[in-house]
Amino acid sequence: MNAVTADALAHFRAEFEAARGRGPVGVAQRAAAFERFAALGFPAPRDEAWKYTTLRRLEARRFPSHPTLHKMPVLPPAVAAQRLLVVDGRLHAGPTQVHLPQGLRLRNLAEAQADGESLAALLRVTQGGGTERFAALNAALCPDALLLDVAEGAAPEPLEILLGTSPAQPGMSHPRLVIRAARGSTARILLRHSGDDAERWVNSVVDVEVGPDATVHLYRLLDSGARGFHIERVEATVAQRGTFVAHDAQLGAGLARIDLFVRLAAPQAAAELTGLFLADGARHLDSHVRVDHMAVETRSLQDYRGIAAGRGRAVFNGKAVVHEGAQRSKARQSSRNLLLTPGAEIDTKPELEIYADDVQCSHGATTGQLDPVALFYLRTRGLSESEARSALTRAFTGAVLSRIDHPGFADLVRGLLDSRLGQLLEARQ
Repeated sequence: MNAVTADALAHFRAEFEAARGRGPVGVAQRAAAFERFAALGFPAPRDEAWKYTTLRRLEARRFPSHPTLHKMPVLPPAVAAQRLLVVDGRLHAGPTQVHLPQGLRLRNLAEAQADGESLAALLRVTQGGGTERFAALNAALCPDALLLDVAEGAAPEPLEILLGTSPAQPGMSHPRLVIRAARGSTARILLRHSGDDAERWVNSVVDVEVGPDATVHLYRLLDSGARGFHIERVEATVAQRGTFVAHDAQLGAGLARIDLFVRLAAPQAAAELTGLFLADGARHLDSHVRVDHMAVETRSLQDYRGIAAGRGRAVFNGKAVVHEGAQRSKARQSSRNLLLTPGAEIDTKPELEIYADDVQCSHGATTGQLDPVALFYLRTRGLSESEARSALTRAFTGAVLSRIDHPGFADLVRGLLDSRLGQLLEARQ
């Protein structure tokens, strides 16, 4: 173990002991989680799951946790009728004080424990993947966890969950959310990570359980400041005839990594995963997506579009695994990427692993620049070069944006994207 790693581990252990001293629920589960993190440590340079992303800058930082909130962050406009505010991993109002759409129930760890819920399940350390180590650290250090239940057969109004951080000061936060959709229910959850330009680290975990014949739509937006570090693990398990739909927009943070893992655990389970990322300036955005087909007649779609400019770098690794016995499964992958400037870079790696012989699977990846012929055609129709580039870039994102079926969220993402693309095109001139 090198000196930086040893010092980082000592820092996190001190943070863990301080958190334990404040009496968090689930001490035994947290201790086991921390030891898992200590055993795994930060990823080494030869770690295949971190091949294109180094965390040396993050490992060298010493971010304190914020046990109390001293100042409220500036809140962006809401995009749903009901919104929860989570700051530094804590709900800003008690679950009983929050007005939720009918069909939803919210509890924190203490309330869940009082109801007999399994703390081992709520603070579980998910296995495998590059973010396992950080999911373990989250379980050890999260000040609380929120359990959101969707009642059987319910179809509540969309709920926005805004995850913010203490403003204008460095620090780290570990928000944790568990979503459980009961049989036959439909839930729409808008998850937005927002923050200012202070240097900080957010290490987030979202655990989703989709019951039989249930559907969960997760709309995720990352638009935190350009000096931030963001690591997130979203893991979903889908039961028979259930559906998990994720719309992911990564437009923020200086260095971000998301692992989105879906387990199609029963016959006819389905997943639809679409994403969009913009790595401009010096941003580094890393997305790893994996779908495991565990049963017959399961189906999945992965469709991601990436844009890089300036010195920005992005990574997309999409994988579909069809396990033995998962006959008549269907898996489709598409990764399309656009480089707006010569110094930008996108590394894409679509993968298929198939252990069944009656399947329909496909994957494809492209990386290129704007078509000069299309640019010329638009300019002959009276558009300036800037207008032509803008039109083609927006058209490139259209296939993914058109899949977002929540108008408020779609307008928010489109507006942020248009603003950033406009700045890029102005800088080019």
